[in-house]
Amino acid sequence: MFPWKKNFPFNESGQMPDAFKNMNPKNVEDYIQNIMGNVFGEGFPQQFPFQGNMSGSVPQTNKQQQSTQNNIELFETNDHIFVKVQASDEQLKDLRIQHSSNHLFILDYPSKGEQKKVVLPALVKRKGTKASYRNGILEIKLLKNEDLQISEIEITHE
Repeated sequence: MFPWKKNFPFNESGQMPDAFKNMNPKNVEDYIQNIMGNVFGEGFPQQFPFQGNMSGSVPQTNKQQQSTQNNIELFETNDHIFVKVQASDEQLKDLRIQHSSNHLFILDYPSKGEQKKVVLPALVKRKGTKASYRNGILEIKLLKNEDLQISEIEITHE
């Protein structure tokens, strides 16, 4: 049986119920970041670019900083890829959206004549993309494309 009365890493008293009552999310985040650093090495944030940040004190990776600076956020589900872009009503007037099977192009953003290119984490279908704008956020919903084009290769004996 699991030794529940044993010391828990976030609580000096060693009592589990007290640890959960008084648990500080920053302590948990610091503990996890410490363990991840020990397991994966010092450069582990570059290996995991989409880490959450509960406390706000852990430095962001380069990719997270770029997406924050560009006001673009990307995440995926089983069926869709979502891209959220912070844009004002004025920016939205000139903004155009295009995509290929693995890239999203946001034209005339953040200002006229500029372009943002977003590499998508999976292939997407040509049709079925939808964009909506609400409360200063442009949400682009792309439908994932399952790549089922499998080619069988014949092996020859020489």
